Amino acid sequence: MESQKQEANESLQKEKKLCGASTDTSQNGSRKTLRMPITNVHARGGFSVTVAFGSETDTAELVLDSGSSTLVVTQTAYESKVDRELVPTSFAQYVRYGVGGWYGPVVKTGVDMISHNGKMLLDNTHVSIAAEFQQGMFADADGILGLAFYELNDAHCLQDYLKEQGIAPEVTYPWSNTGIEKQSVKSFRSFVKNKPKSELRPYFTCLEEQGVSANKFSFVTRRSSIHHAAPNLSKEDLKQDPLNQGLFILGGGEEDQDLYEGEFTRIKVVDDVYYNVRLLKVKVDGFEAFDVPVLEGKELEKHHSNAFMDTGATLLVLDNVVFNYIIECMEKVDPKFKDILEPFLSFEYKEEGVDASLVNLEEWPDIEFIFEASVDSEEEEVSLICKADDYWQVNAPQHGQASFKIISQLPGWPDQSILGLPLMSDYYVIFARFENEFGDMKFAKAKF
Repeated sequence: MESQKQEANESLQKEKKLCGASTDTSQNGSRKTLRMPITNVHARGGFSVTVAFGSETDTAELVLDSGSSTLVVTQTAYESKVDRELVPTSFAQYVRYGVGGWYGPVVKTGVDMISHNGKMLLDNTHVSIAAEFQQGMFADADGILGLAFYELNDAHCLQDYLKEQGIAPEVTYPWSNTGIEKQSVKSFRSFVKNKPKSELRPYFTCLEEQGVSANKFSFVTRRSSIHHAAPNLSKEDLKQDPLNQGLFILGGGEEDQDLYEGEFTRIKVVDDVYYNVRLLKVKVDGFEAFDVPVLEGKELEKHHSNAFMDTGATLLVLDNVVFNYIIECMEKVDPKFKDILEPFLSFEYKEEGVDASLVNLEEWPDIEFIFEASVDSEEEEVSLICKADDYWQVNAPQHGQASFKIISQLPGWPDQSILGLPLMSDYYVIFARFENEFGDMKFAKAKF
């Protein structure tokens, strides 16, 4: 027990520097590219990757989320009590999403990305353990692997608070020793509001800074909704379906020519709070293009652009005026579409479906999303096509049904579109974070 206290105190001395946010930025070691299989089965449409933690290499399924920077895992998946590599810290984190949220202590341990062609280990990595979270917060996955930038990875240093409470050493792990009562995420947010705050280096940023991986990653996915090829399939059967599989490539890029064909469409990332982009127009095939409103003034200052790309979103969540334009065009294509779309005009935070026999994909038009191009592009505007089999996904949420993957903006959300996986389906997508001021996003036709 005494040796454990000594180790914790030594850790605390190191952590005092972290409350001021110091980081090792060495470039030792050769940069690797690692291809990892991903599946949409655990996260109910979001894609997850298998990650190992600590000395016991406990594996967890973490949702790949470009709209977050935090690495968080549940206590069930990660047996922290037996991890000999675990180092407690004075930090705690909380995150609230559109639905639900979580909070808990931050520790440091080894994180290992595992694949058929090798592994990628990063020692001494900040990991949040979800001590409290809303049931179903992570669906059937075990946490989230954030792929965004610094501003989304805030942590609060509770060292002074713990000291005032007479708790020594002043660390947040184990959480039960802090004396902090169980409460809602909203209440915990109020509790830490005035506590010192630091921005922890996100996992992916540390991979690049320590020379482990290049500052880019790539995705190949076929769809977001889980494909139910037959009724009552087991989770293992669903995972074997190629439509429920994809690839996540750490360090991957244009050199992975076996994964794509043709030229890349290059979209400018205008801010690194998220992967913010400027959505200029939306065009339903056969209709005039709709000019998407821009954000101005305080809204622009706060939200940075009128759209962002989000690998953690299983839907296209569109600004109300954009959504209404698309629905109006659809209903003009064929009057019967109005009744088919009616169940999807409101969103109840669960996936809905209609009888798939009602949806003949050949009758539904393509939707073109037009963006500001990268500064390195020859054009000022570039576009991505969302086809009928991308925004209508058959055999979802059950066999014999079809799910419409476009919804209007959520209550309280700004006039900003969240461009999720349905727009990325069929593409090989590169998040090239090192290019230009805030990076580029590159899209090419995927090879399947």
